[in-house]
Amino acid sequence: MRLILLCLCIFMGTLYAETSLKERLLNAQPGDYIVTTQGSTTSVLMVRAIDPPRLILEEITVPHKTRPSSWKEWVAQKAPGHTGWVAYVFDCENNGLTQCYSHQQKQFLFVNKADYFLASLITMPLNPTKESERKRVGAAPEAGEIDRRKIWLPSLIREGKKVDAPRFDIMRAKWPSDKTLLAGCTIELYLDSELAFPFPYWLEVQSPHYTFKIHAVDSGRGMVSPMPYVGSTASK
Repeated sequence: MRLILLCLCIFMGTLYAETSLKERLLNAQPGDYIVTTQGSTTSVLMVRAIDPPRLILEEITVPHKTRPSSWKEWVAQKAPGHTGWVAYVFDCENNGLTQCYSHQQKQFLFVNKADYFLASLITMPLNPTKESERKRVGAAPEAGEIDRRKIWLPSLIREGKKVDAPRFDIMRAKWPSDKTLLAGCTIELYLDSELAFPFPYWLEVQSPHYTFKIHAVDSGRGMVSPMPYVGSTASK
Protein backbone atom coordinates (compact mmCIF):
# COMPACT_ATOMS: atom_id res chain seq x y z
CA MET A 1 0.00 0.00 0.00
CA ARG A 2 2.78 2.42 0.89
CA LEU A 3 4.65 1.71 -2.35
CA ILE A 4 1.45 2.49 -4.26
CA LEU A 5 1.15 5.78 -2.40
CA LEU A 6 4.81 6.51 -3.09
CA CYS A 7 4.46 5.95 -6.80
CA LEU A 8 1.16 7.66 -7.12
CA CYS A 9 2.55 10.73 -5.35
CA ILE A 10 5.42 11.29 -7.80
CA PHE A 11 3.57 13.57 -10.14
CA MET A 12 2.60 16.89 -11.57
CA GLY A 13 4.12 19.18 -14.14
CA THR A 14 3.58 21.31 -17.17
CA LEU A 15 5.17 20.69 -20.52
CA TYR A 16 7.05 23.96 -20.55
CA ALA A 17 8.65 24.40 -17.14
CA GLU A 18 10.18 22.50 -14.27
CA THR A 19 7.72 22.02 -11.48
CA SER A 20 7.18 19.94 -8.34
CA LEU A 21 4.59 17.87 -6.55
CA LYS A 22 3.93 20.51 -3.91
CA GLU A 23 3.16 23.14 -6.52
CA ARG A 24 0.50 21.04 -8.19
CA LEU A 25 -1.05 19.44 -5.11
CA LEU A 26 -1.74 22.79 -3.51
CA ASN A 27 -3.67 23.76 -6.65
CA ALA A 28 -5.72 20.55 -6.81
CA GLN A 29 -9.40 20.34 -5.89
CA PRO A 30 -10.56 18.42 -2.80
CA GLY A 31 -12.32 15.35 -4.15
CA ASP A 32 -9.93 14.78 -7.06
CA TYR A 33 -9.27 11.05 -7.27
CA ILE A 34 -7.49 8.38 -9.30
CA VAL A 35 -8.05 4.63 -9.40
CA THR A 36 -4.99 2.55 -10.29
CA THR A 37 -4.02 -1.08 -10.50
CA GLN A 38 -0.73 -2.75 -9.68
CA GLY A 39 -0.45 -6.51 -9.47
CA SER A 40 -3.42 -7.96 -7.59
CA THR A 41 -4.35 -4.68 -5.89
CA THR A 42 -6.50 -1.71 -6.88
CA SER A 43 -5.97 1.61 -5.13
CA VAL A 44 -8.17 4.69 -4.89
CA LEU A 45 -6.23 7.84 -4.00
CA MET A 46 -8.11 11.06 -3.32
CA VAL A 47 -7.34 14.58 -2.20
CA ARG A 48 -9.30 14.82 1.05
CA ALA A 49 -8.42 18.38 2.01
CA ILE A 50 -6.09 21.25 1.20
CA ASP A 51 -5.61 23.42 4.26
CA PRO A 52 -2.19 25.08 3.82
CA PRO A 53 0.29 24.19 4.99
CA ARG A 54 -1.51 20.84 5.40
CA LEU A 55 -2.44 18.52 2.58
CA ILE A 56 -4.51 15.43 3.37
CA LEU A 57 -4.70 12.40 1.07
CA GLU A 58 -6.74 9.25 1.59
CA GLU A 59 -5.86 5.91 0.03
CA ILE A 60 -8.23 2.95 -0.14
CA THR A 61 -6.97 -0.46 -1.24
CA VAL A 62 -9.08 -3.35 -2.46
CA PRO A 63 -8.52 -6.65 -4.29
CA HIS A 64 -8.09 -6.27 -8.05
CA LYS A 65 -11.38 -8.06 -8.83
CA THR A 66 -13.45 -5.21 -7.33
CA ARG A 67 -15.06 -3.18 -10.15
CA PRO A 68 -18.01 -1.06 -8.96
CA SER A 69 -20.10 0.79 -11.54
CA SER A 70 -19.28 4.04 -9.75
CA TRP A 71 -16.18 4.47 -7.60
CA LYS A 72 -17.65 7.58 -5.98
CA GLU A 73 -20.77 5.71 -4.87
CA TRP A 74 -18.63 2.79 -3.68
CA VAL A 75 -16.56 5.12 -1.50
CA ALA A 76 -19.69 6.88 -0.22
CA GLN A 77 -20.89 3.43 0.98
CA LYS A 78 -17.62 3.06 2.94
CA ALA A 79 -15.94 0.99 0.23
CA PRO A 80 -17.36 -2.49 0.87
CA GLY A 81 -14.66 -5.15 0.75
CA HIS A 82 -11.74 -2.75 1.17
CA THR A 83 -8.52 -4.08 2.67
CA GLY A 84 -7.07 -0.76 3.80
CA TRP A 85 -8.10 2.87 4.26
CA VAL A 86 -5.38 5.27 5.33
CA ALA A 87 -5.27 9.06 5.70
CA TYR A 88 -1.94 10.82 5.17
CA VAL A 89 -1.36 14.32 6.54
CA PHE A 90 1.47 16.19 4.87
CA ASP A 91 3.10 19.40 6.09
CA CYS A 92 3.89 21.31 2.89
CA GLU A 93 5.77 24.01 4.78
CA ASN A 94 8.33 21.63 6.28
CA ASN A 95 8.03 18.97 3.57
CA GLY A 96 7.21 16.12 5.88
CA LEU A 97 4.57 13.45 6.44
CA THR A 98 3.28 14.26 9.93
CA GLN A 99 0.38 11.85 10.47
CA CYS A 100 -0.73 8.50 9.14
CA TYR A 101 -4.11 7.19 10.34
CA SER A 102 -5.74 3.85 9.54
CA HIS A 103 -9.53 4.19 9.41
CA GLN A 104 -9.74 0.40 9.22
CA GLN A 105 -7.72 -0.13 12.41
CA LYS A 106 -8.98 3.10 14.00
CA GLN A 107 -5.51 4.13 15.09
CA PHE A 108 -2.55 6.28 14.11
CA LEU A 109 0.34 4.46 12.46
CA PHE A 110 4.00 5.12 13.15
CA VAL A 111 5.52 7.44 10.53
CA ASN A 112 8.94 6.04 9.69
CA LYS A 113 11.08 7.99 7.23
CA ALA A 114 12.62 4.74 6.08
CA ASP A 115 9.18 3.64 4.83
CA TYR A 116 8.06 6.88 3.19
CA PHE A 117 9.77 8.75 0.36
CA LEU A 118 7.21 11.53 0.23
CA ALA A 119 9.52 14.07 1.86
CA SER A 120 11.97 13.64 -1.04
CA LEU A 121 9.28 13.55 -3.72
CA ILE A 122 7.53 16.73 -2.63
CA THR A 123 10.28 18.98 -3.98
CA MET A 124 11.76 16.70 -6.64
CA PRO A 125 11.89 18.59 -9.96
CA LEU A 126 9.91 17.21 -12.89
CA ASN A 127 10.94 18.04 -16.44
CA PRO A 128 9.45 17.24 -19.87
CA THR A 129 10.68 14.01 -21.46
CA LYS A 130 12.67 14.74 -24.61
CA GLU A 131 10.93 13.82 -27.87
CA SER A 132 13.72 11.40 -28.76
CA GLU A 133 13.37 9.56 -25.44
CA ARG A 134 9.61 9.03 -25.46
CA LYS A 135 8.13 5.54 -25.48
CA ARG A 136 7.00 4.49 -28.97
CA VAL A 137 4.82 1.82 -30.53
CA GLY A 138 6.54 -1.19 -32.09
CA ALA A 139 10.10 -2.47 -32.39
CA ALA A 140 13.00 -0.02 -32.53
CA PRO A 141 14.48 0.64 -36.00
CA GLU A 142 17.88 -0.66 -37.08
CA ALA A 143 20.94 1.45 -36.29
CA GLY A 144 21.14 4.46 -38.61
CA GLU A 145 17.45 4.32 -39.63
CA ILE A 146 15.00 7.13 -38.88
CA ASP A 147 12.56 6.28 -36.12
CA ARG A 148 9.11 6.76 -37.65
CA ARG A 149 7.14 4.97 -34.96
CA LYS A 150 4.18 6.67 -33.28
CA ILE A 151 4.60 7.90 -29.73
CA TRP A 152 2.92 5.53 -27.27
CA LEU A 153 0.18 6.95 -25.05
CA PRO A 154 -1.83 5.30 -22.27
CA SER A 155 -5.62 5.36 -21.96
CA LEU A 156 -7.27 8.24 -20.16
CA ILE A 157 -10.52 7.46 -18.35
CA ARG A 158 -12.69 10.05 -16.62
CA GLU A 159 -15.78 9.10 -14.62
CA GLY A 160 -15.80 5.65 -16.20
CA LYS A 161 -15.60 6.92 -19.80
CA LYS A 162 -12.59 6.59 -22.07
CA VAL A 163 -11.42 9.92 -23.53
CA ASP A 164 -10.87 9.89 -27.28
CA ALA A 165 -7.50 11.21 -28.52
CA PRO A 166 -6.19 12.18 -25.06
CA ARG A 167 -3.33 14.65 -24.74
CA PHE A 168 -0.59 14.16 -22.17
CA ASP A 169 2.31 16.05 -20.69
CA ILE A 170 5.08 13.45 -20.42
CA MET A 171 7.39 14.24 -17.51
CA ARG A 172 10.46 12.71 -15.93
CA ALA A 173 12.18 12.85 -12.56
CA LYS A 174 15.56 11.44 -11.57
CA TRP A 175 15.75 9.89 -8.15
CA PRO A 176 18.93 10.93 -6.27
CA SER A 177 21.67 8.46 -5.40
CA ASP A 178 20.52 7.97 -1.81
CA LYS A 179 21.08 4.20 -1.43
CA THR A 180 17.33 3.51 -1.46
CA LEU A 181 15.51 1.11 -3.75
CA LEU A 182 14.84 3.94 -6.21
CA ALA A 183 18.36 5.39 -6.19
CA GLY A 184 19.32 6.60 -9.66
CA CYS A 185 16.04 5.48 -11.26
CA THR A 186 14.21 7.49 -13.91
CA ILE A 187 10.51 7.95 -13.19
CA GLU A 188 8.23 8.79 -16.10
CA LEU A 189 4.70 10.11 -15.74
CA TYR A 190 1.85 10.80 -18.14
CA LEU A 191 -0.30 13.73 -17.03
CA ASP A 192 -3.50 15.09 -18.53
CA SER A 193 -2.46 18.22 -20.44
CA GLU A 194 -6.02 19.52 -20.91
CA LEU A 195 -7.18 19.40 -17.31
CA ALA A 196 -5.35 20.67 -14.23
CA PHE A 197 -5.56 17.24 -12.61
CA PRO A 198 -3.10 16.18 -9.87
CA PHE A 199 -2.53 12.49 -10.62
CA PRO A 200 -0.69 10.63 -13.39
CA TYR A 201 -2.54 8.19 -15.65
CA TRP A 202 0.60 6.14 -16.16
CA LEU A 203 3.72 5.90 -14.01
CA GLU A 204 6.80 3.86 -14.81
CA VAL A 205 9.99 3.42 -12.82
CA GLN A 206 12.85 2.70 -15.19
CA SER A 207 15.86 0.89 -13.76
CA PRO A 208 18.58 -1.44 -15.13
CA HIS A 209 17.42 -3.99 -12.55
CA TYR A 210 13.63 -3.87 -12.72
CA THR A 211 10.61 -2.08 -14.17
CA PHE A 212 7.64 -0.98 -12.07
CA LYS A 213 4.44 0.30 -13.71
CA ILE A 214 1.13 1.65 -12.47
CA HIS A 215 -1.77 2.58 -14.74
CA ALA A 216 -5.07 4.31 -14.06
CA VAL A 217 -8.40 2.60 -14.70
CA ASP A 218 -10.55 5.58 -13.70
CA SER A 219 -10.36 9.13 -12.41
CA GLY A 220 -12.56 12.07 -11.63
CA ARG A 221 -13.55 14.86 -9.31
CA GLY A 222 -16.01 15.36 -6.50
CA MET A 223 -15.33 12.21 -4.47
CA VAL A 224 -16.49 12.64 -0.86
CA SER A 225 -14.99 10.63 1.97
CA PRO A 226 -17.46 9.33 4.59
CA MET A 227 -14.66 8.88 7.12
CA PRO A 228 -13.85 11.32 9.96
CA TYR A 229 -11.50 14.15 9.08
CA VAL A 230 -7.93 13.49 10.24
CA GLY A 231 -5.64 16.47 10.71
CA SER A 232 -3.68 18.50 13.19
CA THR A 233 -6.78 20.20 14.49
CA ALA A 234 -10.11 18.99 15.82
CA SER A 235 -12.18 16.77 13.55
CA LYS A 236 -14.36 18.43 10.94
